[in-house]
Amino acid sequence: MGNKVEVSFKEYCLERYPETSDKSLRAWSNAELLVLDYISKKKVNRVHLFNDRFGVWNCTLNTKEVTTVWTYASQQKAISKNLQLNNLPVKVNYKTPLDVLKDVELALIKIPKSLELFELFLQQIHKSSNNEIEVVCGFMTKYFSPSFLKIAENYFGEVEQSKAWKKARLLILKQPKPIIKYEELLNSFIWKENEYKQYYGVFSSGSIDIGTQFFLEHLKIKEEERKVLDLASGNGVIARWITEQHSKVEVTLVDDFNLAIASSRLNVKNQNASFVCNDSLMNFEDNSFDLVVSNPPFHFEYENNIEVTLSLFKDVYRILKPEGRLVLVANSHLNYSTHLLKLFKVVNIVQQNKKFQIIESIKKD
Repeated sequence: MGNKVEVSFKEYCLERYPETSDKSLRAWSNAELLVLDYISKKKVNRVHLFNDRFGVWNCTLNTKEVTTVWTYASQQKAISKNLQLNNLPVKVNYKTPLDVLKDVELALIKIPKSLELFELFLQQIHKSSNNEIEVVCGFMTKYFSPSFLKIAENYFGEVEQSKAWKKARLLILKQPKPIIKYEELLNSFIWKENEYKQYYGVFSSGSIDIGTQFFLEHLKIKEEERKVLDLASGNGVIARWITEQHSKVEVTLVDDFNLAIASSRLNVKNQNASFVCNDSLMNFEDNSFDLVVSNPPFHFEYENNIEVTLSLFKDVYRILKPEGRLVLVANSHLNYSTHLLKLFKVVNIVQQNKKFQIIESIKKD
């Protein structure tokens, strides 16, 4: 598909970041265009944007006073890239889902796959709303869930659906309900007698996923491996296990999702831990880590995509010291070992069960 879209008689060029070889994927959806059409005649200057993944709203609403609630480091890069591509100012007023917002008049949400994240957005909006607020939520009809309505009705008295347009629909929310006490949108659970907490929307809510459990049952850290990077660190459970088993290890947690990094700060209290919200490893020096561990994701909202992970493997090789290791757990069907053999001379499947493989790759000169 092309990368040009027309909104209000003006053409914009929009590209996906990270790049993808799948030419059928666009940097916008009909749900986002339907939202823009709905608000096109509204005389509201101040707009708050949620889940503007590639920047279609930031670009098309650039003349308004926009606040963008970001969730991914790659999202910020995508927005910046597309603003530059359209010769628009790249300065964006960013907030996180945990920040307090001011004077929310009109909020636009592309409803995320995570219903928890959708609720986190709505609670954040509700806390800063007045009686005149309008929240416009766009979604593709094939992803509709009755839970959209249930969650929305917790916060708003008026919840209406639009007619479908090109397989997209809207939820229009008005009349915020009086709420005296908000629920803390944190999941907590116990694993191996330790408590873990994570914000709504972070992978594997309320438990440790079975892939990570399998990984930690078999992960062995060598005595000489003192500098470790946890890639796609999620809620920090792998990093925490490492620091508890090996007190002298310095661990760096990297994740694209800001709520994952915020959650890992709740769980990993070790003074030798550092936290980085980024979608790449470009800021790390060559030959700087003894070990990289990972349970890499392969879901991108509703898409299955391993392209991002495969591109990260190249940087993992670069930042590992000679004889350094990458040890990861992954679903067996992803066949990561074949891809890793293009980079590493030594690749072994060290453990596997019916669903998962633990793969060890060693950097050799």
